[in-house]
Amino acid sequence: MSSPSLLTAQERMESIKAGAIAAVAGGLTMASLMAIEQSLLPQAVSAGPSLAIAAFCTFLFGVTYRYIVRADVNPHLRSGAVGAFALVRGLSQIETLETPLAWQSAVLLGESFALFAIAQLVLAGAMQRSMLQPFGAAVPEAEASAQRG
Repeated sequence: MSSPSLLTAQERMESIKAGAIAAVAGGLTMASLMAIEQSLLPQAVSAGPSLAIAAFCTFLFGVTYRYIVRADVNPHLRSGAVGAFALVRGLSQIETLETPLAWQSAVLLGESFALFAIAQLVLAGAMQRSMLQPFGAAVPEAEASAQRG
């Protein structure tokens, strides 16, 4: 089997970078949401997942988001990715509750939408600032050197 091309390796590194950026954004968002929840309802036990799970979910979102949006500026792709991840996460949390109340469902769904929307905003900002390349935009180092020289 042939070794992966430089393009493939660079694309993979960009995807890992996208995942890491999203994981940090997701972890910070979840920590903030949990702090707000604890200040409003100190006696309540958080129904949300741990910070590690939230960070892992947003890591996967970041990797997937980079492949979904590519260099396209279609806002439906961006919001659809957020909606799909948020609904899957939020609805699966609601499903685990014995008898979910409407406010609990709203909080869990809102938390999920906030988590992925903020991760999307951070990823979009990183792409705008060229800190992160959309899928297909990464140029292999050898090709970049040839273009410069």
